[in-house]
Order: sequence, then C-alpha cells, then structure tokens
Amino acid sequence: MASTGRNNEPLFIMLFITTVLVVISLGFISLNLQKKINLFSDIIFKENFESVNDSMDIVQLTDSIAEDTSASKQLVIDTTAQHIIMWKPGELNLDSFFVDLKSLSENKQKIRIAWFGDSMIEGDLITQDFRKLMQKQFGGNGVGFVPVTSPVAQFRQTIRQTFSDDWTVYNFIKRPPDGIKLGISGNTFISGEKSWVEFKGTRMYPLFSEVRLICRQCEQNSLMVISDSLNFLMPEHIVGNLQDISMPIAKPIKSIKFQFEKSNCEIHGVYLDNGDGIYVDNFSFRGNSGIPLSTIPFSELTEIGKKENYRLVILSYGLNVVAHDVKKYSWYKASFAKTLAYIKAAFPDASILLMSVGDKSYRDEDGYKTEPDIPIFVNMQKQLAASGGVTFWNLYEAMGGYNSMVKWAEGNPKLANLDYTHPNFAGGRKIAQLIFDDIMKSYERYLIETDSKKMVMDSVKTTIQ
Repeated sequence: MASTGRNNEPLFIMLFITTVLVVISLGFISLNLQKKINLFSDIIFKENFESVNDSMDIVQLTDSIAEDTSASKQLVIDTTAQHIIMWKPGELNLDSFFVDLKSLSENKQKIRIAWFGDSMIEGDLITQDFRKLMQKQFGGNGVGFVPVTSPVAQFRQTIRQTFSDDWTVYNFIKRPPDGIKLGISGNTFISGEKSWVEFKGTRMYPLFSEVRLICRQCEQNSLMVISDSLNFLMPEHIVGNLQDISMPIAKPIKSIKFQFEKSNCEIHGVYLDNGDGIYVDNFSFRGNSGIPLSTIPFSELTEIGKKENYRLVILSYGLNVVAHDVKKYSWYKASFAKTLAYIKAAFPDASILLMSVGDKSYRDEDGYKTEPDIPIFVNMQKQLAASGGVTFWNLYEAMGGYNSMVKWAEGNPKLANLDYTHPNFAGGRKIAQLIFDDIMKSYERYLIETDSKKMVMDSVKTTIQ
C-alpha cells in the first residue's frame, strides 16, 4: 500500500500544478474581461450611500444638496457604474436566459421575451427595434403577440390592425366582472354578435406562418377565420379555460381576419409568428405604474408563461410615477416590490430585468432641465432590483444622465418628442440598440466564462486519465 501511494504521488502533484495554473489563467481572463466589458460589476455608491439603511427615505440624503443639481446628480448616480448591474457576481444576472440563447443558436426552437411597460413602449416603440436586433442574431421573423384592439393601432408600424367598435374591453382600469379574467397584456376582449378584427402584414413583417388565438371562453363554431382564399370555422369545440388555438395554415399568409358569429367570446390576444427563433412581445399599457401587473391572475401568467416559453421578462416603468420635487417614493417601493415578487413567481423559468425610468424634463424660468426626482427614483429602482434579486438596466444613465432628454428633444437628429418625456421612433431605435448591445456584451462574457470553465474541467479530466 505504501508503495502504491508513492507511485501516485507524481500524478497528484501534476494534477495540483495543472489546476493552479488553470485557475490563475482564469483569473487573468476574468480580469481582462472586467476591463473590457465589466457589464455585471457591482453598483458603486458614493461614500454617503454606503451606510444608507434600505428603509431610509432618500429625501434625507438629498435635502441638504437640493439646490445643487450637479452635486445631487453625482451623489445619486455614479457615472462609472455600468448600465447592467449584477448585484452579486456569479449569482444575479441573465445566465438562465443566456443558456437559452446558446441553446437557440444550436437547436431549432422558439423562445419569447415579455416586455411589460407603460407609454414608453406603446405602439411597439423600442420593442420593434429590439425585436429586430434579437431576431437578426438568433432567428425568428414575426411580430409576436398583438392585442385584439388598441388605442394606437394606426401608430404601430409592425402590424396593420383594424377592428369593429363593438368589442367590450376590460383592463387594469375597467375591472372585469366575475367569471372573466385579465390576460397577460392586462386586457381581455369580449366579442359582440358581429365583432371582427383583421391583421395585415407590413414592410417590417410582411408574412406570418403561425397564427394562434389565445382565448378563455368561446362557443364551438363561434367565429369565422378568413385568410387569403381560406375560410373556416373555429373553435372546433367549446372553450372553457385558457387555450392556445393554432390556425391550420399551410403556407405563409399576408393577412387574417377573425369574424365572430356569436357574442361573449373571451379573447386575450393573438400570436403572429414566422418560424423558430426569438420573439419579443410588447405588453404596453398607457399610464401604468407596473403595480397593477399583480392583478393579472397568477394562473393565467404561469400557464401562458409555460405554453409560450417566456425566458426573459423586462419591466420598464416609472414614467407615470415620478412627480416634480416629491422625493418620497417609499409607498411605490413597497408596492412594486410585491409586484416584482409576483412576476418572479409567475415566470419561474425566466430571467427578470428591471429597466429604470429614462430622463424626463420639466420647464422652469431657465428652460428645460431634468426633473429633480429622476435620479432619486432611479436609485430607488436600483434598490428594488437589489432586494428583489433581479438584473437592473439603467436607461437614465444610458441616455446620458442629467439633462440628456433636453439633448434628445432638441438635438440633430431629434431623438425625443417635444413633451421632453417620450422618445420618438429614432430615439426608440437608439434605446433598443443600447440595451441590445449591453445584453450581447454580457452574453459574450457568459460564453467566454462558460468555455473557460469547460476548459478547466477538460484539463482536470485529461490529467486524471
């Protein structure tokens, strides 16, 4: 036995030295990546913020410098911090989503991103360009989810949509009666006796080969589906719970119309897809603070989340919450924390990304400037992401920080409307590119680190053998 131990001693020494060398190499790789990318670095607070108790209202810190805007900006937002924040390196990031992206690159399948937001993304603004960027990289060629009716249907560029005016719509504002549930978009649409809705392709998405109707209650043979030269009745049986009904389409089509023959069909929306790949679904609701998301039935979210394979959820809210010089948002922080936990539980297989509010301006005697509460609110959203265990993306900082909205609205080219609040289509493209670039850089880092870990394991196995 003693002789056997001496014979194995060189092998163990070689294994130890190999492992140490690989670990040192990985350290240099990680350091180099941090210098080049550093997208998942911890957020850097100024000294005054390091000792802040999470329950302390930020107003206590900002009152003493309220008159010094530049100082307030420096205190609240450290401009050396990265756009995407990983609060605990190696734990809270988009790794689970990156696993899906890697798998998508290797195998034919379909995954979805749910983007919930307010008027900032209304009419597919921002999301249309983010979708195109993701689909160019990972495949897919369809607009994805569309509601039955929309107040901005004529504004949207990714689908041409017309509909009758006899639909009954329930939503966050007009609450549904018992027996009717809100869908994933925060809406549900109840048909009249002759209700109809028609979707036509656009230059961005001229064709769709997969059409699926999301409904919860609908009588058998209650609607006529008209597509090119095809006419057929749907559904084939009575619908009594949430169902995803696929249309029997043999080849890509340019348009489709749903003509309801009976009333009281409960429709949640339509998916218009075209092939495997990635889809970004826009769930915008004007005036929404994000808190009402928790009023969408949990069972509806979990079921549609699994059926449609949602792997990333983006939440972009705050535009309708920030008010002039209020400073205290503890009420919102407490309520949104519950909503964030609700969304995480409803989409257990998805990564969650909280996107901050962007810059927003108000007018005083000297002209337009950043609302004083914007930096305060952004910092509060960072704290929400940290305590909620989700990834954070800083739109305010990505836009350029203090007074960036003024530059966007008055610059050449113009990137925002003259309400000094909302980006225009050009601004939407820029925001989409910014968040896409940051996600892709982080994905690149994930791939390199994953390959490095694999190299370690392979090296160890080879040494043992």
